[in-house]
Amino acid sequence: MSVKQDHKGQERVFAYCHDGVGIGHLARTTAICHRIGRDVPDTSFLIATGTPYVSMFDGIQHADYIKLPALIKAHPNEYQSKFFALPSDNIMQLRSNMLRDSVRFFDPTIVIVDKAPVGVCGELLSALEWLREQRPNTRIVFGMRDIEDAPLVTIAQWQQLGVPGKLATLFDEIWVYGMQQIFDVADHYQLSTQVREKLQYVGYVTRKVAASSTTVENTPPYVLVTVGGGTDGESLLQTFLDEAAGQLAQQGIRSVLVAGPDLPTETSLALQDKASSIPLVEWVPYDPNLSQRIRNAALVVSMGGYNTLCEIAANKKRALIVPRMQPRQEQLMRARLWQDLGILEMIEPSQLSPQLLSKRVQFLLNHQSKVNNQVLDLNGLDRVALRFKELQYKDNESATAVRM
Repeated sequence: MSVKQDHKGQERVFAYCHDGVGIGHLARTTAICHRIGRDVPDTSFLIATGTPYVSMFDGIQHADYIKLPALIKAHPNEYQSKFFALPSDNIMQLRSNMLRDSVRFFDPTIVIVDKAPVGVCGELLSALEWLREQRPNTRIVFGMRDIEDAPLVTIAQWQQLGVPGKLATLFDEIWVYGMQQIFDVADHYQLSTQVREKLQYVGYVTRKVAASSTTVENTPPYVLVTVGGGTDGESLLQTFLDEAAGQLAQQGIRSVLVAGPDLPTETSLALQDKASSIPLVEWVPYDPNLSQRIRNAALVVSMGGYNTLCEIAANKKRALIVPRMQPRQEQLMRARLWQDLGILEMIEPSQLSPQLLSKRVQFLLNHQSKVNNQVLDLNGLDRVALRFKELQYKDNESATAVRM
């Protein structure tokens, strides 16, 4: 038996947030919900995620969370419970049941799915199919980064999970958080004509720099080193401390290293101990307000995560990027494309060494080249809010037609 849909003019958004590694997906999802809520204040948000870092992101009105049991990636396309001694099948079924029940009783008007169209290992599929059958007027959107992974890898993974067919039958729109001119997802991932018609390139998603949020005057210059969530950030942090940090200290230049909440504890303690032995080095376990540190940095040394690169571009900061190569190629691909456009400089991961990193840091500090971020469309949040209102209008129009 199905409960009658009655929204009474209020929008309800169910946001599914991929959460296998890091915090980038949750940061982007909360930024999108916050922006929508600003334009449509009566909207309620229910965010489903397994990340243990939900408390780091707040400030969204009428928002709550479904905390799914956390996962860790055991192998490519294989996840297991982060905290429970449960078989993988059990933990995935538990999460799937929670997701299905959540959409049944929250009864969303719009669903936004981040990164994984059918969820981790297909866990969201039963919820989406229930919505399509029982709530045909609910708008379902897939939001994808500019680049998912190398084309052949993504095509194979999507085919294995049946994603191409599900994109055609379950989703109303696909929001691409990037630019077609830089990376054409339809061509690279060989999407069908039916799926291509649903694509909306909204631009890169990043919080705009507020007029009052300018660089702090009289703040000594510093080099910011950040590794996103920190899961695989040891190599870059260690390499920077091996030579670059000491050379900068000799010049009176501070280094600020932000480790990330997922940097393994033993690794973090060892690196923090080394950092404390070098003058003018500040070690920060994690900073949820990384944007402010980026804004006030003379140079940013970073891995190539989507959110960090967008923040760097929005703040017109010079950056030296050392992207990860595994388990996905998306950071490497993005960094190469952006370097070709003159937005950043990068070091190929296979070439990373203390000497090369220090040399490149010194070069960028001494050569005040202009950042060419004008080639990027950084209005993704504005366009997402616009698409949301257009979907809202279609939903109201459809409801009116049914009543007539």
